[in-house]
Amino acid sequence: MDLLEIMTQIKANNQRRLEEWRAKAYMDHRLSELVAFAVNDPAKMPKAEEAYPFIRDDVDQAEQGSQEDSDWKKDQALFMQQAQRIKQFNADKKGGVESGS
Repeated sequence: MDLLEIMTQIKANNQRRLEEWRAKAYMDHRLSELVAFAVNDPAKMPKAEEAYPFIRDDVDQAEQGSQEDSDWKKDQALFMQQAQRIKQFNADKKGGVESGS
């Protein structure tokens, strides 16, 4: 790397570190607020999704995933019912042929 590339990399590293510090400071401040709620007035303590809004995205994705799972399970149950009907129909058909011979 030449000097310009090294300087660009150093600036990028410093910027990333600064963003990490800002995120940590924000999280520390939110934690201190939650501790204050827990100690002074636990009834007013917000839920985790309210205190940390980015969790809501994870919860929404989890709900969507569970909804997709339930849709898959419904489809599987329907498929199994249809397969059972086909097996029963074939068993009845074979039984009727054998008794007619």
